[in-house]
Amino acid sequence: MIKPLYLVLLFFGAAVLYSMGNWSLPLIDRDEPRFAEASREMRQSGDFLLPTLNHEYRFDKPPLIYWCQVLAYDFLGENDFAARLPSVIFGALTAVTTAMYSSRIFGPRIGLWSGILFATSLQVFIHARAAVADMPLVFFFLIATWAEWERLRDPEAEFWRWTFYFSLGLGFLAKGPVALLPVFFAPAQALLNHSPYRFRLRSALHGVLVVLIVVGLWGVPALIATHGEYLQTGIGKHVLQRSFQPMESHGGPGVGGYVLFLPYYLAVSFFSFFPWCLFLPGCAKRLWAQREPDENYLLGPVLIVLLVFTLIQTKLPHYVLPAYPMLAMLVARQAERSRWARLILAATLIAYLLIALVGFRVIEPDFLSKRIAQMALPFITSETRTASVNYDEQSLIWYLREKTRRFHLRLDSAQVTDFLNQPGPALCVLNEQSVGQIHLDPGWRTFKVSGHNFARWKLRSVPLLGVQVILPLPESLNLVTIIKR
Repeated sequence: MIKPLYLVLLFFGAAVLYSMGNWSLPLIDRDEPRFAEASREMRQSGDFLLPTLNHEYRFDKPPLIYWCQVLAYDFLGENDFAARLPSVIFGALTAVTTAMYSSRIFGPRIGLWSGILFATSLQVFIHARAAVADMPLVFFFLIATWAEWERLRDPEAEFWRWTFYFSLGLGFLAKGPVALLPVFFAPAQALLNHSPYRFRLRSALHGVLVVLIVVGLWGVPALIATHGEYLQTGIGKHVLQRSFQPMESHGGPGVGGYVLFLPYYLAVSFFSFFPWCLFLPGCAKRLWAQREPDENYLLGPVLIVLLVFTLIQTKLPHYVLPAYPMLAMLVARQAERSRWARLILAATLIAYLLIALVGFRVIEPDFLSKRIAQMALPFITSETRTASVNYDEQSLIWYLREKTRRFHLRLDSAQVTDFLNQPGPALCVLNEQSVGQIHLDPGWRTFKVSGHNFARWKLRSVPLLGVQVILPLPESLNLVTIIKR
């Protein structure tokens, strides 16, 4: 096994890498502020059963990530860094677990390289600092995968049997049914090894019971309290609907779009698994020519995860993250032999540190919601009513509710004057076009902010080295904030 000191260094090294810059980088996209705000509302309300977002039920994901974020808020306060801390911890734990599991198969040297490859792949660097549910899922997915491997080696090992089932249940509480995919890994290995597979009915029934208990302790009360709506939305919309049609434009519409996007994950792997994707061709060639039985077991999760999410119509690069620990273990055998691996690792770490410590600071002023809040918070109170017109990003609510306790309203232009003229302090954010339709009281404070909306990207033609190039760029916006004190 790997020396404990090396595992400690790997954990803290990964945790520091994922934490750097989180104090300056505002919450990105729609999902980060949604999770962060839902956890804040859970903490404020004391209702740890049903998450809410802007005082409306949020059924998108099970509650584990919210509970973890609430715990982080208890220690560090309600801020960006604390909202991301659970992902940082789970990301670092997954790197260490990858190293430990790999060392059981390939020895300590390749095991350590496996943990390093996972920890420093680009998609992990991104999502291990994101305030979303993916890294808890990846951690419990990996634990279940390891436990099933140990069970195949020793079917009478009770510890690994119960670890497998509890990991399935906790993974489900992290992000739903995708956490159950490890039940297919043993049959997949038997298929790849051309060996018989023995199904143990009694063990399977015990496992179903354990998973139902772990999930049901939260799920049954949640279903009763919402009259089944949690299941209808969480499974019906966010699992089944994502499977058959692209949500939020993540995937191609129609049959033609579906077929066009079938190779999506093969293509994005050369971005998401960067820089270690450089060793993927050599690894694939080696595995195609000859594979050991344990490599077939590791290959099973990679192929199953790729297949499942290839068939699902909604596609995002991070959906296949649960396969990355096993992919790192397979590629580590290739990378460890290369004389370039250490140089690539050093260059990658330098690049990541520059991005986190310099890049995040450079782009921070472009985040509209945080800039609006920084300028507005000195002039508002906990009783200030807030609203927005044609700018519905959740990040605005997250940053304004640092001080306010009222829930945010989304208005159209015709409602703004009435909203501002109601008794009590108020704040409204509008785009420039909407301001011209409103009568502004001279006593109201106004200020303009220009920047980019990083939750919405559009293809635009931009000059690059004298040539017009079409690139995806964040939407440019000019917003006006009106404050009535």
